[in-house]
Amino acid sequence: MTVTALIEDQLRARASALLSDGTVEVFLGYRQGSNPLRVAPFAARTPAEAERLVWNAVCVPNLAGALLKHAGRRVGVALKGCDARSVAQLLSQRQLDRERLHIIGVVCEGMADPEQLAAAVSGPVDELAEDGNELLLSVGEEISRHPQDGMLLAKCETCTSHIPELYDELIGEVTPAAAAAPVGDRLAGVRALEALDAPGRLAFWSEQLSKCTLCYACQTVCPLCFCKECSLTLPRDDPRRQTREPASVFSFHMMRAYHLAGRCTGCDECERVCPEDIPLSLICRKIEQDGRAQ
Repeated sequence: MTVTALIEDQLRARASALLSDGTVEVFLGYRQGSNPLRVAPFAARTPAEAERLVWNAVCVPNLAGALLKHAGRRVGVALKGCDARSVAQLLSQRQLDRERLHIIGVVCEGMADPEQLAAAVSGPVDELAEDGNELLLSVGEEISRHPQDGMLLAKCETCTSHIPELYDELIGEVTPAAAAAPVGDRLAGVRALEALDAPGRLAFWSEQLSKCTLCYACQTVCPLCFCKECSLTLPRDDPRRQTREPASVFSFHMMRAYHLAGRCTGCDECERVCPEDIPLSLICRKIEQDGRAQ
């Protein structure tokens, strides 16, 4: 049995037990998505529903934001290290009640990038499996092998939280790889931009933000954008939103980043869900770097 299969079995068993004995009213985890490379947040309310929980190499979405939808209830949740950082921030801002949470921390050595996996094969993936440190992708009768280390999300290459720091119980194997220091440079992209002159940086962001459609997916997915009403959000019928006025686009992204200053946990969900592939995490990382320098 693979490590992830063992974690999946343990998660299902613990979620079922917590729901059965009334410790929690709902357990948040993942269910299988629309294809083998996708998972979706899932709220199990009965032991039977807990059997639908999955854990695999593409359990990417941050579950911290989903907790806000169940505030006031007794909730169990499976958290990776990056998700746990977001929950810790929400707790510090009194958006969640720690006494109503039962957190199962999951040791995570990094998640694979579904986009990279899809691009590595010639057609729709029929099955995703694991064999040691390799991912097996089945397309029809063909099976291809891919080193998981070469398919990691960029954020996972610089992660410092393979072992969650916030949990009530921990599952997964604490391996030397999980305890090791990150191999990547989290601020490499910021430094590359800083190497450009001012006109070069302006040209870069003008090009990137010109792609923004003001769909607000980044705002919706961010677990720390929890205001009931946001002064930065334009109604659908606002002409500035329909024309994607550059000043409105720029103001939205800059102000949102500054509102997250000192709070952003680097989960990079904003960048992951952006339909235009705008490198939004660079903005928050630049602010993070400047904050550390002061």
